[in-house]
Amino acid sequence: MPRNVYEKKYSDYEFNKFGPGSKFELSHYDTVIDSNSHGYYFDVITRKYKTLFKLCKKKINQRLQDQATSSFRKLAQKTSANRGFASGKPEGSKVVRIMKDGQSMSLVKSNSNIAGFYDKPDRRHKKHFKTDVACRKTAFNHHNLDLWETGLPFIQKCSNLYRKYGRKYHDIQQLEYDRIEHDYKIPDTVFTTVTVNYNWRTSCHKDTGDYSKGLGNLIVTGQDFDGCYLGFPQFKVCIKVEPGDFLLMDVHQWHCNTEMTLLKPDGFRISYVLYLREHMSQCKKEKQIDDLKYYY
Repeated sequence: MPRNVYEKKYSDYEFNKFGPGSKFELSHYDTVIDSNSHGYYFDVITRKYKTLFKLCKKKINQRLQDQATSSFRKLAQKTSANRGFASGKPEGSKVVRIMKDGQSMSLVKSNSNIAGFYDKPDRRHKKHFKTDVACRKTAFNHHNLDLWETGLPFIQKCSNLYRKYGRKYHDIQQLEYDRIEHDYKIPDTVFTTVTVNYNWRTSCHKDTGDYSKGLGNLIVTGQDFDGCYLGFPQFKVCIKVEPGDFLLMDVHQWHCNTEMTLLKPDGFRISYVLYLREHMSQCKKEKQIDDLKYYY
């Protein structure tokens, strides 16, 4: 049995009654991690110990942090209505989404967006496909090639850290990455997609659509902020992720952020989640629609 094994303080049945879409303050947690640490949990389905998180402090230098901020800050500031439980429930509401104009939309908007490549068609083009799986560039990549290329060294550094510290998780993800069409994966990494969030405290959620056998890579840039720790409220453990730190985490466990305070008017926090989309390797046939090239 590995060291630092964390147990769920609530059963899945109990937690599902109150956890999803909720916020948890720092006082909820029994343990706060703020130094190099590796945490595990026992998966009752596979009967194996799995990584819950691995925090590696001060692994990304200031130059790469600045490049990431310069590349993705404006994208992160854009609002999205597509983050589900992560956006949270409005007070008094029992749901996080509604249908509007035939689309499912979050009730609460968030400063969150994506870069890289995606495995679902643009909403304008859904009618052209008989499947929900269609791989394409994100709008950011389509219109901001210079910014994307500026941010690539940061993403590639994170992939190298994943290889070093994620080991078997990285190697399994590498095999899946190698199956994806060249034009729809981030070069010299094991990722296809980046989610960027600006000054956003997420509510309790699980990530969906990312490769189930891999780990999420979480990195933060910013200045003059306090709080916004990454928490696993079902395990009652949270992690202080500071600019330049590198966190591997099981994004398929319930997680969220603690409260955040900006200490100065120009304070900000950008978080980056790097991952591989689950269905990208299924896209093999090429199709051009308007100005977008797809594989499906």
